[in-house]
Amino acid sequence: MVASDPDVPVHDSLHVTTATDIYRTDEWWKAVVTYGFEDSEADETAMYLWHEDDGWNRKNKYVVKTPEAWEIDRTLIDKFLRSDPPPDTTTEFPASDYYTVATGETVFQNDGWWKGILNVVEKGSYETNEVMVYVWQQVDDDWRRRQKYTIKSIDEWRDEREVIKDHLSIERDDDVEIDTYEGDSDDEVWQALTKLGDEVDSHLSGEFTD
Repeated sequence: MVASDPDVPVHDSLHVTTATDIYRTDEWWKAVVTYGFEDSEADETAMYLWHEDDGWNRKNKYVVKTPEAWEIDRTLIDKFLRSDPPPDTTTEFPASDYYTVATGETVFQNDGWWKGILNVVEKGSYETNEVMVYVWQQVDDDWRRRQKYTIKSIDEWRDEREVIKDHLSIERDDDVEIDTYEGDSDDEVWQALTKLGDEVDSHLSGEFTD
């Protein structure tokens, strides 16, 4: 990973302050970007994935709006990565039928928005063990994907969470080894989820809430 200049292919309405490449090839570009909106003092940090196809086109975006929201997401991602998937599967989340979901947690849900973190164990006909963060919006009684972030391995997650932490300027020690990560108890996680469940704005990007 190398720091890059702010010349990343984000929307013209965003004012980029910092950008750090995760990787960049001729076809794919993944980076963590911190940016602001016009007439807004608050910055956001997001993980972007672009694909080169007659220009860089955004494929996925995952917004980390506040350190508090990041703590909830990080805890659940760590939990799923370090745990063996359950033997059963679930269809309660509006993910693509291409994915088989073993388990998941709802971070928040209201009449218009739903954020969930899922443990995916199959993609089509082949087995995997990945964690996906989704934000869906309800449109015409249907849940449509607005944001997505995929973590494919523990090593990938270690690297990417460090970049996100740096962009959020989190000073406290957060260098927990996932292999031995104990995490919070389920009660503590659910207390935090309940508290943040009513604070949708701490998770949703300003492009949706402003």
